[in-house]
Amino acid sequence: MEASTELMFALISAVVGIVVGALGYRLTSKSQHNVTAMQQKLLESERQVAELKKRMGSHLLETQQRLDTIRDQASVLEQQLSQEAQHWHLSDDAFRHLDLSGLRTTEANEAEGSAKPAAPGVPRDYADGQGGTLSEDFGLKEADKTPQPPRY
Repeated sequence: MEASTELMFALISAVVGIVVGALGYRLTSKSQHNVTAMQQKLLESERQVAELKKRMGSHLLETQQRLDTIRDQASVLEQQLSQEAQHWHLSDDAFRHLDLSGLRTTEANEAEGSAKPAAPGVPRDYADGQGGTLSEDFGLKEADKTPQPPRY
């Protein structure tokens, strides 16, 4: 009986030791904690991606609606321009060459451009630094052979 009691005691101790060891390993295992943390991060990332996709979809839909609105407005403006051109009996050539900024034809702009006097050039003082009052050697030359630039 003594042998069987000792054997039974050893067997129960081994089973209890295995169970306690398995529980301890499971609770204190770093790899298990890392796996759990990684799974948590993965779930959070998937949630963020799904939220981002949802927001991006709504943003793209809103952008498409705005583009449709702009296209509609452009077509309305084109129709108004055609009606005005018909109302004022403008030829098709003149209508095609309308300058929308000034509402004049390009031919009229060219004719007006040729009639304008030439714009005054840049003053010689600022032109190239060769002989002007802002050049580096101004006033250092002994001979006054260089004519003075005109003042504006």
